[in-house]
Amino acid sequence: MKLPHYQIAAIKPLGTNQEIEDFLRASGVWPQAKHRLEEIYYYVQDDHGRRKDFFAAGWLNEFGQWQVAAPKFTGALCRPALTIIPGTDNESWLFDTVFDYLRHPEITTTKAYIIILNTPKLLQAALSKAKSFTSSRTFFNNPLHDT
Repeated sequence: MKLPHYQIAAIKPLGTNQEIEDFLRASGVWPQAKHRLEEIYYYVQDDHGRRKDFFAAGWLNEFGQWQVAAPKFTGALCRPALTIIPGTDNESWLFDTVFDYLRHPEITTTKAYIIILNTPKLLQAALSKAKSFTSSRTFFNNPLHDT
């Protein structure tokens, strides 16, 4: 199986693409996303030179690569990795997704080190990073309790 090779065409501040804004509003993260995510325009080209263009809200992971979210796709444009938002406290907060982080009511006031999994496969990596802090809090989505 050949993995797609995505190319970044443009990176813009949020607010220039109504479809991305509508998606973020419907997801309940628009006010917080405005200052933390960007609009990512990217494409993939097949072996015959046919190009398919995409756009999404995006954020960088710990390797400086883009994670993206759109109505029909959420994932990495490269190898999946954690997203790290440095803090000044000796506490870490762990989140499943960037949307879970953006929905948290204390994101504008916390000084905790933020670790976002971006994929459940990175749980062990996140827990390993969290061990270096005096305390850690987890904010994982529990689908058994969703209504």
